[in-house]
Order: sequence, then structure tokens, then C-alpha cells
Amino acid sequence: MPGAIVWTVDDLTEGEGAVLAAVRLWFRSGTARTMPAIRTALSRAGIPGEALLPLFAMLGVLAADSSRAMRVEAPATVRVAPDEMAFLEALGAFQHGEDADGMMLLDNWLPLVALCMVSASARDFGRTLAGAGVFLPFRRGAAYRPAMAAE
Repeated sequence: MPGAIVWTVDDLTEGEGAVLAAVRLWFRSGTARTMPAIRTALSRAGIPGEALLPLFAMLGVLAADSSRAMRVEAPATVRVAPDEMAFLEALGAFQHGEDADGMMLLDNWLPLVALCMVSASARDFGRTLAGAGVFLPFRRGAAYRPAMAAE
């Protein structure tokens, strides 16, 4: 789509970059094989180990109960896929108390019951990050949304 913003990892905050790295690792190899690398990626950004449970709960539901597969790039890819950006934006929305916006962004992949499960984990994840002083941005209408429609 002409004029749509293409996000790269350089456009992300440190916290977003760490979460994206964890998501990409998890989708490539699962929890057991990538646990050390995921812990390292999160801890470098100041995200505590307590964030793993709600993160893995969200990812498990996204992988198992999605209406359509979430597009997740390989760990070393510089470009951030529109689905990845929407997931990060949803997490930021939940962390900032904008649950309706977070649910709208996740609605692209999840049926209602799964959406409710993921939203509860997203709120827990956001509280854990906030307790550690890590805040994910919520860009409210950022230009990635038109790019989502183009894919």
C-alpha cells in the first residue's frame, strides 16, 4: 500500500524490541528450546522473569486458537511485520488501560473466548512490566493500521 509506514526494529522502544525478540523466538522454536534466549532478551530491557507466564499464556492461545495465523518474522529480520506491530500496540493499549483498543487489535486473530483469555494475560503482562518501570507505547492510530489492511 503506497504511503504505509514500514516499521523496523530500530523504530521500537527497548521494551518493545525485547518483547518482539521473545515473540519471534517463541514462534520459531517454542518455550523449552528458547527459554534461555527469551529470558536474556527480556532481562536486557529490565523485564523480570515474572512476565514470562502471562507472555507464554498469550502466545500459546495465539498459536492454538487463532482465526488466522499471526505473521511473525524470523528473529534476525529487521522489518517488523504489521501483525507483530499490532500485537505490540495491543500490549501497549492494555498496559495504558485502553482495553477496548487492545481487544480491537487482537480481534484480528482470535475468537471471543480466546480474546478474553489473552486480554487477561495482556493486562497481567502490562502490570508486571509497569512494576519494573518498563512501559510499552500506545500510539493511538499509528500509521501501521493501514498497512495491516494491505496484507
